[in-house]
Amino acid sequence: MPHSTQTGDYWVQEFQIDQSDIDHLYNVLLELETPLSADEMALVLVRHRIQQEASQPPARRGKGELYQPQDSYEVGDKITFSALDYITGEVVDSRPGRNPDYGDFTVLKVKLPGEQLREFACDLKVEHALNESGDPDSSEDERAKLSPEEIFIEYGGFVAEALQEHLAKHDDLVRLAGRWFPRSLLADVNPGHLNLAEAVLDIQGGGPMSTPEILEMASILESTNERLAEFSLNYGLQQDDRFDEVGSTGQVAWFLKRLEPDNVQRTPPRLQYQPTEADQSDLLTPELRDLVVEIGDEHSDLPVEKGYRPDEVTILLTYNHLRAGTLPLSSQLKMMFPTAYEAPRIRFTLLDPDTGEELPAWVVRLDRYVYGLGKWFDQQELLTGCYLTIRSTGRPGVVEIDYARRKPRKEWVLTAIVDQKRLRFENQQYPIGFEYDDLMIVKTSDDEDIDRLWKQVSDRNTPLETLMEDICVELSALNPQGNVHAKTLYSTVNLVRRCPPGPIFARLVSLPQFEHVGGLYWRLNTTNTGS
Repeated sequence: MPHSTQTGDYWVQEFQIDQSDIDHLYNVLLELETPLSADEMALVLVRHRIQQEASQPPARRGKGELYQPQDSYEVGDKITFSALDYITGEVVDSRPGRNPDYGDFTVLKVKLPGEQLREFACDLKVEHALNESGDPDSSEDERAKLSPEEIFIEYGGFVAEALQEHLAKHDDLVRLAGRWFPRSLLADVNPGHLNLAEAVLDIQGGGPMSTPEILEMASILESTNERLAEFSLNYGLQQDDRFDEVGSTGQVAWFLKRLEPDNVQRTPPRLQYQPTEADQSDLLTPELRDLVVEIGDEHSDLPVEKGYRPDEVTILLTYNHLRAGTLPLSSQLKMMFPTAYEAPRIRFTLLDPDTGEELPAWVVRLDRYVYGLGKWFDQQELLTGCYLTIRSTGRPGVVEIDYARRKPRKEWVLTAIVDQKRLRFENQQYPIGFEYDDLMIVKTSDDEDIDRLWKQVSDRNTPLETLMEDICVELSALNPQGNVHAKTLYSTVNLVRRCPPGPIFARLVSLPQFEHVGGLYWRLNTTNTGS
């Protein structure tokens, strides 16, 4: 196709944003008085570029005068040939030509790119399609052209990506929930408007509320374009520390920060992890790497297939999340929960399919956890090592949480006890009404005792390997072979110190006091512990 905007190369390889594009977008935003998304602006830009090219005289699409057989040319002239994809050549010679059908004319010898020489006729006194428009079969070409919408479907992603990168450099453009608008054109949102918004949210228990709901209840910006009023209030609320934007991608919802749960504003102590050692993942065997993936700790960097969004994910409940009433926002699990363009905290709903109960919950993106399950965990009488299943519901902002229920029966369960400021273990019988991993399950006899031991370990800054040695001594006493599974060690170490499996497993592999005895089992070698 003769027009460059009709080719994939133009949009994928050649396309660049320039100031005229930005000026055009500003004018469109001013005319519409409506914020636009990057995709909407990309379509505007595609239309603009196509219209620009169509409005140019055909000769400007090449570097020389557009070739028409009726015209005269001299040696040294540069000519652009529309029938040859608008390549430009230079006339290097000419000679007379004669044909009984056409009469006298001139034959041009033209040097084309790549040292190619070709001959063309000029001074022709007969009708020719190129004498009219410069384009061969121009009417057919027009019918064959892709529309701006068709081009956008094919290449709009490349345009939107380049556009977002360029728009971010313009201080006068404001981006909220994926939409852009010039700061200077925003409606005025004054302190009185913001105070009314706070009062409305306070009446609603802090939120969440959408911006249109706040506008309606507060009766503000009523004379302003609806979408502009919404965008302007969003910007005003975002600049005020009293408000938190908690909506998922494409949805804006507001909450009063002072009424958010403490464990949403501040990471629960049980989930706080401060890496103190270098990454030693290269020490792990393939079996241990698989185990890291199986455990799904939120602080493990796990591979995720791009574009893959599962319908459900099954995870293991760990002690720290059980105590904090949270779920790990691991690499696998975060695909199941609502995301956002910018909001660090996202309010959504967890649904218990067995009872229909809806649980208000929060995704805390930066600290990698989901909060709001404390009461539910207690009601279900779950333990560390229980399998939990997270499912998509197809409803925006609603995610299902479930576990494999069964009729309770007494089973022997590893039980953690604090005795003389040391962590000890016993096997005790306990009624279990759920499916679990028998290498991860742990029950605690007194959580307050565990908390005091946690604080002691933290205050003394007890080395991780020392904790591992002490716990191995206690666990091995329950096993006739004296062996400890790597997964059990991870589960029990996290009773008294927050640590992902990687550093624990790396020490099992690298330190001499831990002796590998096959599979994923280790034994404490007391000859190398200094005991």
